[in-house]
Amino acid sequence: MYTIAVFNPQQGVGKTSVTINLGHALALAGHQVILVDLDPAGDLTTGLGLFRQPTQGIDRALLEAADLESLAISTRDELRLIPAGARLAELEQGDQSGMQRGLLLQRALSRGMAGQEYMLIDCPSSSGLLVANALLGVDMALLPVTGDDSGAAALPHLLETVRRFGAARGQGLEYTLFMNRIPVRRRLTGVAASRFSSLAPGHFLKSVICQSDLISVARGIGRTVFEYRPNGRATSDFRQLAAELLKRIDAD
Repeated sequence: MYTIAVFNPQQGVGKTSVTINLGHALALAGHQVILVDLDPAGDLTTGLGLFRQPTQGIDRALLEAADLESLAISTRDELRLIPAGARLAELEQGDQSGMQRGLLLQRALSRGMAGQEYMLIDCPSSSGLLVANALLGVDMALLPVTGDDSGAAALPHLLETVRRFGAARGQGLEYTLFMNRIPVRRRLTGVAASRFSSLAPGHFLKSVICQSDLISVARGIGRTVFEYRPNGRATSDFRQLAAELLKRIDAD
């Protein structure tokens, strides 16, 4: 199973919507996909239509060493979910050393999940121990960034965070970036694209996700863009992102 953390400590970059719709795009392409809600707020879970938060989820795998398979919920064909669980916020507390608490997800993943091809983890907007568990445990960090001055200003710090966790792993951390929430009427010029890609050469995807109200509307009613507007621009964007990401993974 190939594991991917959707990560950016900035709020408002669209991590949860990306996790939902990229996950569904991969599932519709015929892959077995599981999503993990690593944010105590549980936005990924509600975005998939589970408006009453399950009381148990990834918290049990991290705090009680429960088997991941026992925590998974089927949401759609080929798409499963491990919700956050009521105790997830406790991970930021406790009396274990920081490094030991940072390896809890890695240990849970080492116990495996039969039949799953890809796992996407929705990270919280923070740099705490939940994020540490994700970045120390996954195969790749997928970094959505906004293609504006705010995104450009935050990118060096974001890349430094990824590199720091890569050093802590002792073998580096594979990462890739893409532009999210690009205004449809804004032309993404070669100059603008090169401005971002020059900061992380070889790590930027060409695919972009254009800003669209239907993404947030669909999430608000617990649907993916493929269910809400099957032939919309957003569905095309996420299909393209899924295809390019798979090619990147296969090439590594």
